[in-house]
Amino acid sequence: MLADRIKVGQVDRLDAFHVAELDCEPTLLATDGVHIVASERRLRAGWGGYTVPLLAIATPGGGIVSVRPDLAKRAQSELGQESTGRPLQEADFEHLRQVTRTAVPYAYNLSGYALFAAPGHFVSVPSRAERFDLGDPRGADLRRRFDGEVFAIPGTRGEIASWAAIKLKSEDVWEIAVVTEAPYRGQGLAKEVVSAATAYILEQGRVPLYVHDRTNVASARVCRSLGYLEYTEEFFSEY
Repeated sequence: MLADRIKVGQVDRLDAFHVAELDCEPTLLATDGVHIVASERRLRAGWGGYTVPLLAIATPGGGIVSVRPDLAKRAQSELGQESTGRPLQEADFEHLRQVTRTAVPYAYNLSGYALFAAPGHFVSVPSRAERFDLGDPRGADLRRRFDGEVFAIPGTRGEIASWAAIKLKSEDVWEIAVVTEAPYRGQGLAKEVVSAATAYILEQGRVPLYVHDRTNVASARVCRSLGYLEYTEEFFSEY
C-alpha cells in the first residue's frame, strides 16, 4: 500500500528539511487529512534562483500542500473532499497541476517520487566516475548550474557520457541530478555516477535525496537498484 511505503514522519532529518521547505508546522507530518498551507515562501526564489509557487507531498494519512497565498482557495477547491482519508496520489497531483497551469503556464511541473539513501540500505557498485576538480574545464558548464560536487564518466572522445551533480538543497540534505547522453544509454553509466555521488554524500554525513518524475522508468530503476527508499510522492511547480 502507498501509505506503507511513505516514510514521512519517520526520517528526522528529511522531515526537518521538508517542514522548512513546506513552511508548515512539524505536527502536520503526522496529522491525518490534507492541509493547505498558504506560504509567503512560495513567492521567494529558493535553490538555484527558482521560485516554487506550489509544493505538495503525500503523508501516510493525507498530505501537505504549500502554495502561494493567492492560489490557496483554488488548490482547496481542486482537491475537494475526495482526497481525504488517504495519501495524496497521482490523481490529486494532476488536480494541482491544473492550478499551476492556469496561474503560471510557463512553469516546469513534476509529479513523482522523492527517495533517499541510508547507510544501512545503500548498495554501492564499482564506478569509473571521476570527481571533477573545481578548475577542470570539462565540468565548467555543470558547475554553473549546480553548487555541489560533479561526478562524471567520459565518453570515447573525451566528452562527458554520463554525470551526476549535487544540489546543496540544505545544510543537511543534498539532492542528486543525473543525465546520461543518448549515445551512451543502456550501459549502466547512470548507476555508476549516482553510486559515486551517493557514497560521497554519505561520507560527508549528509542525506542523499533523489527526485524523479513518475514516468521516468529508467531513473526509477537506477536509484531503487542502489537501495534508495521511498520517502514520499510529491508534486512541485517551479520557474
